[in-house]
Amino acid sequence: MGAVIALAVAGQAAAVTIERMQVERDDTRYTIAASMVLSVSSVHAFRAASDYERLPEFNPSIISSKRLPGSRLRSNIRLCVALFCKQIKQVMRYEETPPDAITMQVVPGAGDLKRGHADWQISAEGANAARLVFDAEIEPGFWVPPLIGPYLIARELRRQARVTAESIERLASDYDDETESGN
Repeated sequence: MGAVIALAVAGQAAAVTIERMQVERDDTRYTIAASMVLSVSSVHAFRAASDYERLPEFNPSIISSKRLPGSRLRSNIRLCVALFCKQIKQVMRYEETPPDAITMQVVPGAGDLKRGHADWQISAEGANAARLVFDAEIEPGFWVPPLIGPYLIARELRRQARVTAESIERLASDYDDETESGN
């Protein structure tokens, strides 16, 4: 998710408003469609969403996130669904179109995802609010125990989408603080 699967953080309470959150499963593929409003400017929201290396500071599910040559991003994410925990490695090719879009595509064979993409659209909702529209499709390249089931996976993907938005908002608030202090 931005990486694809993730982005629960300590500190101030998040003011993310979830307008739409839909997760669907089709065979082994999962699609996520979300629309959220963040209590930060769209400029700061974009900056936070594209500050990939800092995401592990704000989201305990993200073990590491690093830019690679060729506009690629490598992330290691730990996700737990019921009693099943998995460290997921993913490599995404990304394209940023500041100040409002990030597009990511799974690099097949470079991680634990067979295929997938994530599209982020960020737009201003007034001076200090941003709308984040997130659409993604992922297909894991690993076995998921049948007892886990699509419901629990969908629930975890919904939670991760919310955590991602809260993490972006929290990180963007740091940029607001820098601006106010003159940094």
